[in-house]
Amino acid sequence: MLRHRKKLIALVVTAVAALYLFWPGLSPDLTTPPALHLHHSASYGTNSGAGNVVGIEPYMEPLDYANAGRFEAKLDGYLLEAKAMGWIGEKTIVLLPEHIGTWLMAVDQKSRVYNAGSTSSAMLPIITHNLGQLLKNLYIFDEDDAVTAALVRTRTRASADAQLAVYSSLARKYGVTLVAGSSAMMTPGVYADSLSYGHGPIFNAGFVFAPDGSAQEDAVRKVHPIPSEAGFTTSAQPGFLPVFHEAGRTIGVLICADSWFDDTANYLAEQGADMMLVPGFLAGTTWDAPWRGYLGDAPDSSAWRTDVGNISEGEAWVKYALPAKAKAYGIRFGMTVFLKGILWGEVGSGRALIIEGGTLHVGEGDDDTAALYNLWLE
Repeated sequence: MLRHRKKLIALVVTAVAALYLFWPGLSPDLTTPPALHLHHSASYGTNSGAGNVVGIEPYMEPLDYANAGRFEAKLDGYLLEAKAMGWIGEKTIVLLPEHIGTWLMAVDQKSRVYNAGSTSSAMLPIITHNLGQLLKNLYIFDEDDAVTAALVRTRTRASADAQLAVYSSLARKYGVTLVAGSSAMMTPGVYADSLSYGHGPIFNAGFVFAPDGSAQEDAVRKVHPIPSEAGFTTSAQPGFLPVFHEAGRTIGVLICADSWFDDTANYLAEQGADMMLVPGFLAGTTWDAPWRGYLGDAPDSSAWRTDVGNISEGEAWVKYALPAKAKAYGIRFGMTVFLKGILWGEVGSGRALIIEGGTLHVGEGDDDTAALYNLWLE
């Protein structure tokens, strides 16, 4: 009798464990519109008819990635605010932050994903419901961070389709050039009906959309991944960075850490870029924390080492990233924006950096809210 009771208990425990592992939760409640958390906006320069850059630092939350419509509604809310301020016109360029599209790997899932408190607990139900494809990718490919890479590959098509639909729709709706931040994506590129094709390496990549909604030139692939990305993404080469001829400008895009390096900034300047735009994401530290130094790749010169721990993260961004590179290469206009919000335990930080005719402005937004910035061009 005791033996049968133990077997029954073991079966119950196994059933509960299996239910926990495979139960995805319920359909998420999407009846409440996405909250913007927008408490700060600022504009620089005067409207001379030469166009402008609108930088969006959105405050993103897990539920904003529940489906493509929800994601579009969140970004549309910020664009509506910018339009109400008179910042949307036929020569407007809109800049989104780094990794804003990465979490679209969670698109079209159940409530357990969006209620998770960490990336690992959010990944579990996604993995279990895509187990066959994920195991196939684990077997075929070989990266240091094998599970994350397999998950990105498994979810790339869903993420890429959502990004293409949303970014194209928003660019057309507002008639703007949209620099659509970035996301981790397998084999990114501009193809006939997709932003990803085939089975190849993963890059942290972004795209630029014209006012007619079409993706332009090629993907912008990150050249200098940071350690948290290096285990599953591939480093691109500076010589493959595209420039974009939109809104009467020649635009260079540097994804986050790429704005700290001369090989990337110099290449874009040589290609004629007269403006540099930087999608950024700062997590694992704060703007006011002591600077930890270059975390992955580093310049050949080691002069920067004396600043480690002696200046703040924000001061280092000013000294080494876009402001410094703009001055070195004669770039008179540029902007860096950062992703804000709390996404499965990842907290976004940072302050926008705006280059107006060679003058630097540092955004006054904070980490707990969204911000909008406008830069009138000459």
